[in-house]
Amino acid sequence: MIRPRELAHIVLRVRDAQVSKEFYMKAFGLKLASESPDGKFVFLSVGEDHHDIALNQHGVTGEPPPKSVPGVEHIAFKLDSFEDVQAAYREWKDMGFEPDPILHNVSHSIYIHDPDGNRVELYCDRRPGGFDSWANVGDTKIRADIPVGPMDMKTGGLIDA
Repeated sequence: MIRPRELAHIVLRVRDAQVSKEFYMKAFGLKLASESPDGKFVFLSVGEDHHDIALNQHGVTGEPPPKSVPGVEHIAFKLDSFEDVQAAYREWKDMGFEPDPILHNVSHSIYIHDPDGNRVELYCDRRPGGFDSWANVGDTKIRADIPVGPMDMKTGGLIDA
């Protein structure tokens, strides 16, 4: 049986690789690993692997598809702690972004959209254990009794409706 050891990278089709490069370097602190001579194929890294995101502008035209069609819902970058998520939230606000804070059953998350409308997340786990932590939320089923919704950025708790 095939058993990958990790998800290695994602390639995004973008309308302007240079605009997207600046966005990901500014908003997520990614480092430029390499780019094609014409600047239409860019490789970015968090600093450990040769690349985590590739931005491909070749042959891309038009607008992003509507949210109702199949495709990637979002991509995420993991932080170490809720304090890191809070700091990133403040930084994004200072940069002019409007982050969307969401409390998930397994994570504290904030989201913004990239220049092509892709939803991108920064998060930290709410409990240790990774894969095994799903046992705490009902054998891989999302339980309704665990809060999921708008998150208070001061406390990390659910905002009362």
